[in-house]
Amino acid sequence: MKKANIFRIVIVALFGALAFAPSSFGDAVDDFSSAQLQLNEDLLDVYADAQIAPENAPDALLNKVKHLLQSDAAVRLVDDEIRRDASRSAAQKIGASRGILQHVAALEMLQRQHAGKASEAQAWRDEIALPKFASAENGALLLQQTDASQVRQQSVSQVLTKEYLSWQVMRTRQLLDHLQEGIVSREATNAFVDAGTAEILALSDFPSELLQAAGLPNNAAPLPTAPKISAPFEQAQNLAALDSWRAGVEATLPNLLSPEEATRLGRLLVRFVKLVPKEYSHGVSDHHITIALEFREARQFAQQAQELVNELAPVWRRDHTEAFAQFHEPLREGLDTLTQRVHKLASQSDVDESSKIVADLLEDKFQLSARLAGAKGDVIEETALEVRTTLGDSLAAAESGDWQQAESLRLDAYTSFDSEIETRVLPRNPELARRTERSFLDGSDSAPGIKTLLDRRAPIEELSAGYERALGALDESVSLLRVSVSPATISFTTFTIIAREGLEAVVILAALLAGLRGAQNAGTRRWISSGAWVGVAASGVTFWLSKTLIQSLARYGEKLEAVVSVFAVIILLMVTNWVFHKFYWTGWNAKLRSLSKASQQAVSDRWEWLALLGVGFLTVYREGFETTLFMQSLLLEGSMWPVVVGVLCGAIFIGLLGVLIFKFGAKLPYRKMLVVTGLLVISIMITFLGSTVRLFQTVSWMPIHPISSLHIPAWMGTWLGIYPSWEGLFIPPLALVYVGGAWLFVKLRSRSASPPMPPASFPAAQAKVKELEHSFAR
Repeated sequence: MKKANIFRIVIVALFGALAFAPSSFGDAVDDFSSAQLQLNEDLLDVYADAQIAPENAPDALLNKVKHLLQSDAAVRLVDDEIRRDASRSAAQKIGASRGILQHVAALEMLQRQHAGKASEAQAWRDEIALPKFASAENGALLLQQTDASQVRQQSVSQVLTKEYLSWQVMRTRQLLDHLQEGIVSREATNAFVDAGTAEILALSDFPSELLQAAGLPNNAAPLPTAPKISAPFEQAQNLAALDSWRAGVEATLPNLLSPEEATRLGRLLVRFVKLVPKEYSHGVSDHHITIALEFREARQFAQQAQELVNELAPVWRRDHTEAFAQFHEPLREGLDTLTQRVHKLASQSDVDESSKIVADLLEDKFQLSARLAGAKGDVIEETALEVRTTLGDSLAAAESGDWQQAESLRLDAYTSFDSEIETRVLPRNPELARRTERSFLDGSDSAPGIKTLLDRRAPIEELSAGYERALGALDESVSLLRVSVSPATISFTTFTIIAREGLEAVVILAALLAGLRGAQNAGTRRWISSGAWVGVAASGVTFWLSKTLIQSLARYGEKLEAVVSVFAVIILLMVTNWVFHKFYWTGWNAKLRSLSKASQQAVSDRWEWLALLGVGFLTVYREGFETTLFMQSLLLEGSMWPVVVGVLCGAIFIGLLGVLIFKFGAKLPYRKMLVVTGLLVISIMITFLGSTVRLFQTVSWMPIHPISSLHIPAWMGTWLGIYPSWEGLFIPPLALVYVGGAWLFVKLRSRSASPPMPPASFPAAQAKVKELEHSFAR
């Protein structure tokens, strides 16, 4: 067969395959969206007593949708609806189909999410109707992860499903309100009642697959049938029947809030309401927006308060029946007024008044309080709220020209983020944790961080953009923390922390001990070992105290670590000087041949032992202090055993590493071992200096001047202490300058102080010198 004919056949086959290929995923979602829109139009036609075209009938639309689905549960749901009683009215069929398609979209979202197809899951999620005042940002942030394995996590499914259930529970109650309002206002018709009751029943009948994905039990109570009411619908018996039916429907809705969660959300609600006027005062002046970010925060807090009132309504209906009946509607009206005044840029006094009315209702009638309570692991959102508020105050201070106060508040916000949120995000998404941290500090190439902007007194537009980036990253972190972490992840994270923090300590200690061989150095080895064991004991005491004393000092954690790092660097400088002094002393210093060993020992031992005791302690305790803070956060994320497993694995790894380094060092000649020791100590000292510079910048003890054109991976900061700022690049290499100066000083001093060689007439002295030279050469 000729090549031209083969080419034609291939082209024809390709075009044929394309012609008969199924529609793309985007087309499928578009068709689903069109079906929902058509049902809305059908409902309007039914309200107007108009005829529906057969191709637009609910059953026909469901059949079209069925061919777009991949979830078996969604297909069964559609089939069951198609096979239902054909004698139902058109309004009932439309209402039921509208409710069914919501569950279908959720099931398709989960099916794509389980497959790791985040973009497709998000597309189906966008087809879900949101209740009033709801936000879809949290789940969207989870689906924006680039790692497919993280997208597929069961905990992500649980968060997305609970979010969907909360939406539809809220929508069910809003539809019940809408139905009752329509009847009371005498605007209801038979079609209105039929469509409303059918949609409410369909929405409240959650598929078992969704309940299971959310970790909730199936509701054994059957749904009550729709009440048999007829015009005039506003009659007392009809309203009583509707109230009874509503109570039956609400009794079958899933309970998504535990008592602890309800308490926490109530606390957040009060704080949101009280923060609205505060943020508003920062962002609005004389009916004009002065700081857009602060105004958006005030508007967002008001909206979030409305969302929480809807979420807490069923709890209040059950636990505060009288207060709910009397004050729930005034509460909603008060929040509506507050929100409208914020949107309309009302006077500060009006916003203050509305906020006070709502806060008084919440505190006096619903017995809510803004005071922090409960376990530390339950306050992530409250910590985030505290960070947001403090950053808002910081921006307002900068806008007024109080730069020192702005920087102080920025540090407070960062400390809260670091102690409660960053350490929890690190094991889940290190890139997000580092990016969020940098948004508080130096930022990135095109997006400078808050500290950098404050240091150079940036204009308010740049400052607002920097603060907004930090808040956006904070929202991503909080959204990620809504997903539970597995015990295996906690154990692995614990292991990596122990390995990372212990590696620096074991390199220094093992290298020094390996270089101090022989009986003449036994005392020195004891000093180093004693200091190290004291450091281990001090770390254990710190861990014990961290549950009480250290928690109260958590905001000073970075400063305490910076102070410890300064002492560690000083000790390392002393050790570096000792190592190189020892090397040149034994290798080239002629004074060793003539001066008394006893006199040398008397001069050097006092400082050597002090330095080595200090390096043994501070090298271990510097890492132990930071590890203690990490361990406390991991204990809050999970139970004790995963952390214990990680600690044991990390300890075994560090122990084996120390033994290997020690044995390797023991095989090296003494002079070479001192060279290896010196190089290792220098590398660790440079890392210590880099980390200390970063800590000083974090706590505002040193300015930060980022290098916008330089990109340095986050791991280089973690392991090598190298950060993309002028201070971070030029201060750590000063360790090399110090080492070079020490080397030059010792060498010149040894030459100038060298005594004349012993005369040849002293054979015993010559033999001793040769013996020493031979031993050093080995």
